[in-house]
Amino acid sequence: MTSLSTEETSFLAEAEKLFKKLDRIEKFEKKHQVMPFKEAEKTTKGLYKLTKKLPDIDAPKNENELFQAELKRRLSGEASHLDHRLSGEFYNFDKIISIYGIPKDDIIELHSWLTLNREKTLEAIERLFKTSDIRHYDLGLLADIPRIRREAESLAETTIRKYHMKLGKLLQNTKVGDYLRDIEAVPTNQERSYFDELMNTLAISIPAIVFVSEDGDIHIRDGELIGLYGHEGMGHGLNAVVTQSSNLPYFLKKGSATTIATEESVSQFYERVIFEHLKSSPETQKDLDIEHRFNDIYQQFQDTRLLEDYKLKLIQYAITVLADKTLRSSEEKAKKIAEVTLDPNWPKRFVDRNKLNYDFEGNLQPGLVSELRYCVQPVKRALKTFQDQGIIYEGKGINIIDSVLLTGFWTPIGYVDNARLKAEKIKR
Repeated sequence: MTSLSTEETSFLAEAEKLFKKLDRIEKFEKKHQVMPFKEAEKTTKGLYKLTKKLPDIDAPKNENELFQAELKRRLSGEASHLDHRLSGEFYNFDKIISIYGIPKDDIIELHSWLTLNREKTLEAIERLFKTSDIRHYDLGLLADIPRIRREAESLAETTIRKYHMKLGKLLQNTKVGDYLRDIEAVPTNQERSYFDELMNTLAISIPAIVFVSEDGDIHIRDGELIGLYGHEGMGHGLNAVVTQSSNLPYFLKKGSATTIATEESVSQFYERVIFEHLKSSPETQKDLDIEHRFNDIYQQFQDTRLLEDYKLKLIQYAITVLADKTLRSSEEKAKKIAEVTLDPNWPKRFVDRNKLNYDFEGNLQPGLVSELRYCVQPVKRALKTFQDQGIIYEGKGINIIDSVLLTGFWTPIGYVDNARLKAEKIKR
């Protein structure tokens, strides 16, 4: 970090106090199910006051300007979020988009992406039907039976430990891969995998990676495990560990509602990257005993990911249609969604299922609209800024780009600005 002026240092110190107060307010609310309203009002005023002190900087030219511009975005977003909650007003579509920093271009792009990828997705579905062993793959675990639960936990723990060791060794060739040694990888009985920042623990869901075949044997879904390792371990895990070891200001080391969109974009990127690393390492495939199946695992991941991306983007697009107040009737909304659906019955079901998810002003339920944070693509834009400077995600470029992509918790705009400045500095 470059040297800061006395005023800039003062701004960062004041911001740190406010962000720590926000953290305490959030924890208090989680514990007592009520907000400390007077303290929240006082904190909101402090956020607004500091925001006004900071200059407006649209295109930062150096690191100090970058920090000031990003700090102002973070303060403004947090203040707006807290102020809106205290006001008791309804959340309209634009307010939620603003809080999460979701670029309108990413929302507009949903329809064209679906149109472009619809036929490819239908082809992927056919491939998956012909190549997937559905009978074995979908049998449940019967985890309520102690013997089966113990066997599943034992297999998951052994396999996760092996993958963590072998993939860690593979990724040691990259600068950020060394940080995997600071992460513990374990199985969890939770339905969803996650990374715990406090304990630096990658918890991989047993129900997600373990299944029982018709002969009663318990097996691992290797493709699921690899994908989860990339998403939760390389994405969320390394992002947290690398960030905490950096010399970034406090506010960039703490995630919030304003940075969630970027965090998910990072994790989605590394979910794909892990497969590319494995594809280029037959030795690691052999160490994991999947070399004879890797091509099938890789193709199935590609097809499954395309299908899951399509379904996710279809839901996101459908949410924008539901939120469109110019479309008055359910029939109009279903017809618009039907233009890009895979299942012709899905649009009507989706619209009907969400008929009650509106307030009396006609605003769509905030939790639904917030799902649009998963359509944001700051990583794609960041990679483009590196490419513009002749730096691509290959060879030495991997170390350079990983170090930038995985350091800090940024808003989508700040994330791309940071990548641009880093790329320009390296090019010089």
